[in-house]
Amino acid sequence: MAELVLGVGVPHTPYFPRLVEEGGKSGSRIASLFSHVAKRLEASAPDVVVVLDSDHFVNFFFNNLPAFCVGLADEAEGPYETSRQMPWCKVPIDQTIAKGLLQHGLDSGFDLAAAEELKLDHSILVPLTFLTPKMDIPIVPLFIKGLATPLPRARRCYALGKMLRRFIERWPGKERIALVASGSFSLEVGGPRMGWIDRPWVSTLVELIRAGKTSDLVKRATTRRMLGAGNTGGELLNWITLLGALDGETPTFLEPDMQPVEDPRDAHAYAVWEVG
Repeated sequence: MAELVLGVGVPHTPYFPRLVEEGGKSGSRIASLFSHVAKRLEASAPDVVVVLDSDHFVNFFFNNLPAFCVGLADEAEGPYETSRQMPWCKVPIDQTIAKGLLQHGLDSGFDLAAAEELKLDHSILVPLTFLTPKMDIPIVPLFIKGLATPLPRARRCYALGKMLRRFIERWPGKERIALVASGSFSLEVGGPRMGWIDRPWVSTLVELIRAGKTSDLVKRATTRRMLGAGNTGGELLNWITLLGALDGETPTFLEPDMQPVEDPRDAHAYAVWEVG
C-alpha cells in the first residue's frame, strides 16, 4: 500500500516570493520558516504531494463553484494572475492517483467534482516555489471551497481528510505521499477591515493544533467564526482537511506568524507533522 509520510501546513501570501527576493527582516523570516518546512519535506522523500487548496477564482467562479474537486489533468501551469511577481511554472500531476482518489471519494459518499483542465494560481504555486522549487514532484490538487459562501462545514472537511487517509492506506501502489494544506487563518482582502487580523482566533487555533485537540477546533470553526476572521477565513478548511487525515496527531513543528509585513496583513502558521 501507499504511505502517508508527512503533513504540512503553510501560507500562500502572494507577495512572499518578492519579499524573500528583496531580503530584509520580513523576507528573511519567511525564507527561514519555509526552509525549515522544506527540509522536512525533502527528508520525507515523497513521490507525490497532495495539495489541499482553495481555488482563487482562476478555475471556478460563482456560476460553477464545487465544494470539493480533484484535479485530473496530466499537468498544470501558472500563475495566471498577471499581477503576481513569480516565474511561469509547469507542474506535473499524478493522474493515476488523482483518478483513484476521485473514485474512492465517490465510493465513500463524497460527491467530488473533477477537473480535467487546470490552471494554477498563487495559492498552489507560492508553497511549491518554496517547498519543491524544481517543480519535479507530481502533485494531486484537491480543491476545497473556502472563499465563497456557503462554505462546506468543518466537520465535513475533517471527514474528507479521514477519507483521504483511508485512500492512501488502501492504495495498492508503493508511493510515499505528503499532504500540504495551503492557507491563512485570518485575512481580509479589500473592504473596511483590510489590514486587520483576528489575533485571539489565530492564537486559539494554534493552541488547539499544538495540543492535537482537533475535535474542539472543528466545533469552533463555524462559518460565522471563520469569516469573522476575514473574508478568506474559510481557507482554514484546508488545514482542517489535513487534520482529518492526521487524526489527532500533534505537530513536530508549529510556528505561528502574525507579524504584519505589509498590507494586506494576514495571520497564519507553518506546521509539520512527521507521520509514522
